[in-house]
Amino acid sequence: MKSPVSSSPMNPANPSTPRFDLRLAALLIGVVLSTVDSSALNLALPSLATHFGTDAAAVQGAASLYLIGSALAFLPLSGLAGKIGTVRVYRWSLAAFAVISQLLAFSPSLHALLALRFIQGVAGAGIVGLVPGMAAATFKEHRGWALGMVSGSVAAGTLMGPPLGGFLVEWFGWRSIFYINLPFGLLALILSGRLTELAGVGLREGLRQLIRLPRFLLALLSTVCFFIQSFGTNLLWPFYLEAGGMTPSRVGVLLLVPPLLLMLLGPVCGRLSDQRGYDRVSWLGAALLMAASLVQGVSGSVLAGLVGIGLGRALFQAANNAAVLYQAPKEAGSVASGLLSIARVTGQALGSILAGTLWGMLEHGGIRHAFMVINLVMAAVAACSGLLILGRGRIGTGE
Repeated sequence: MKSPVSSSPMNPANPSTPRFDLRLAALLIGVVLSTVDSSALNLALPSLATHFGTDAAAVQGAASLYLIGSALAFLPLSGLAGKIGTVRVYRWSLAAFAVISQLLAFSPSLHALLALRFIQGVAGAGIVGLVPGMAAATFKEHRGWALGMVSGSVAAGTLMGPPLGGFLVEWFGWRSIFYINLPFGLLALILSGRLTELAGVGLREGLRQLIRLPRFLLALLSTVCFFIQSFGTNLLWPFYLEAGGMTPSRVGVLLLVPPLLLMLLGPVCGRLSDQRGYDRVSWLGAALLMAASLVQGVSGSVLAGLVGIGLGRALFQAANNAAVLYQAPKEAGSVASGLLSIARVTGQALGSILAGTLWGMLEHGGIRHAFMVINLVMAAVAACSGLLILGRGRIGTGE
């Protein structure tokens, strides 16, 4: 891939320094709340199976039904937010998420718990699905920085969840996983009164407007490619490293590198995209993802891949999210935010399926060969993301 022909900043360079305030705190607490809940729950699944006298397959629904509920609710809630108010839907979702968490702690049966997790997934969609749009609208002059803070918070929640969940389950039992959501949910609710509303025209009209915007669609497709590469690589690393004799605990420590880089560098890279242009910085991220996949695939060493992919994600994610939301008409902002979440979930699912299927097909021919081939595929997906960014840049300059 060559450098974009034109990458004039979509948001004019702003010399002022962005300031963290309580409005951003209200959004970031909501994001951390939902990501910690999801990642911490995995540590409680064995205890749930023991408590309800069932097996791992049955309790796994506590995680999968949450994801299904969220995926089904992203667009409907985004459309509803456009009609009755984004801040209102966000605050209702926070309250519902916290209340349902308390109900989960007192679930009388596994069926009740699974039903509540599905409903909580719907509430979670009203948090995660609206946060990017509200962050971009609330901090228009520092859109990339605000979205970098959101990306960093997702990484922080993912990192905090497993150790926090393990500690809570060991010392206080599985119910404590759900208790912790109430105070943080209430805190986010108290702080969320001054958030900026996203104007909206409803789901149908919002979709009609957005599908007519080629730059928006290309930015959305580049998001799908990014998450295919990201989650495909996430799935590949443990299989390869453990097949090579590394213990699961050491693998877990190594895999902290990319989310740590995203947490630390996401806001910095987002700020850079405000100054240098969303297209330029997201393209650089895609190029680095492609190069890192190629290097680790050819060399067989994951060290360069862990660092390069971690940095590539930090460069790409906030800048491309800002590009998606910048392209959306003001009145379709809530629907655009919902579509961004759907693009993320779609890419995550496709990446896991693609890498898992290829590993299953190729591992019998040697893990080194399988690792190389799948990395080449992931590099090609990252290259597709970069080409989509080039394409939207050419549309923007009339080339």
